[in-house]
Formats: sequence, C-alpha cells, structure tokens
Amino acid sequence: MALRVLVVDDHPAFRRALTSALRMVDSIEVAGEAGGGLAATTQAESLDPDLVLMDLSMPDRDGIEAMRRIHSKRPDLPVVILTAHADPGVEKEARAAGASGFLAKGVALEDLVLVLHEAAEGASEIAATHPRTSAGGRGLDRA
Repeated sequence: MALRVLVVDDHPAFRRALTSALRMVDSIEVAGEAGGGLAATTQAESLDPDLVLMDLSMPDRDGIEAMRRIHSKRPDLPVVILTAHADPGVEKEARAAGASGFLAKGVALEDLVLVLHEAAEGASEIAATHPRTSAGGRGLDRA
C-alpha cells in the first residue's frame, strides 16, 4: 500500500514540481496539497494522510506552529520538514516541536522518498538530515 503524503508549501511552482515528482514514485500517493499552515492543519485532519511533508516559512502560519497544531489532534502523525533553512538552530527547534525529519530543499528525490518511508515507519532519528543532491546535481529545488 502506498504512503499517503500531504504536501505543504506556499510556493505554488515548487509545490507542483514536488507533487509531480512524488506522483512518479510507486510507493507514494499524494493525499493532498496545502499552500500554508492553516490549510495544512485542516487537511491533516480531513484527508487522513500517513505523513505530512511541510515547508517552514509560510505567510499564514509557519511550519512549526502548524506542526504543533497538527500534533495536538494527531500526535502520531509524522511530519517531515522540507525547507531552504539550513540553520542548525531552526532544525533543533523543528525537532523539538516534533519533526520526524528535516531536509534541505536540494535533496535528491530518492533520498526524500527514503526519509519519508523511514519517518512513516517510526524512525526516531533520521540520519539523512542534509542528504546529497542526485548524481546529476538536480535536487528538488532545481527540478
């Protein structure tokens, strides 16, 4: 059975590219998309995804606050952060708020899929914090 993922990012072009890439992966089903933290909170409840893949910086509600609200209703729902912020302090804050993983937007699709499955399986500490870009140098931010 495919892993149902809710994709949350406020940049429509990036969100479309990401969901298109994820739809090409047999083991992933895109359960839905949200353009901000408020919609993410609502859709995490209504769509019943297996995992949320979320950006941090969003205008209506940042990813950390959205994750806290999601976890207040669904404490066991894994949330993986996919962000342009490489600051270790931001990563520490996200993990303290309950993030199952923290990835840079330049991550290779293969590494992203691996982390999503590890998070869904309950891995407590995902080692691939800032994984490599793909062999061709085309990470998700260059798709």
